[in-house]
Amino acid sequence: MPSSMSDFGESTDITTSTKTLALADCGTVWNVTTDCTITLPSTAAGLNYIIRNGGSGSTDNQVDISVSPVAADKISGMGLTPADNKDLINTGGEGGDYLQIIGDGVDGWVVVSRLGTWTREA
Repeated sequence: MPSSMSDFGESTDITTSTKTLALADCGTVWNVTTDCTITLPSTAAGLNYIIRNGGSGSTDNQVDISVSPVAADKISGMGLTPADNKDLINTGGEGGDYLQIIGDGVDGWVVVSRLGTWTREA
């Protein structure tokens, strides 16, 4: 595990309510500073993304993040029950919570590391 988020790569703030990631977005820490839904592209082997909660965690500055795969993909790993088209959600998360995922190229996305509480959409 890297000693800090800066060891993962360059950081870019997301300040909009939606963001769709693309191949060119790999290698960047996506620092989410406002409630946001991040849509993943269709899985491809080796694609990797890091989504970080940039809120302060205080009541007036909590950030809700949903990471949404395409309908045919699932998010699995780290004890999650995989299911197609189900978001991973970090609700009212603390600043510094993060999710690192890698595309497997077949079934979807695998969580390789995370910090904080991330739950699967019901």
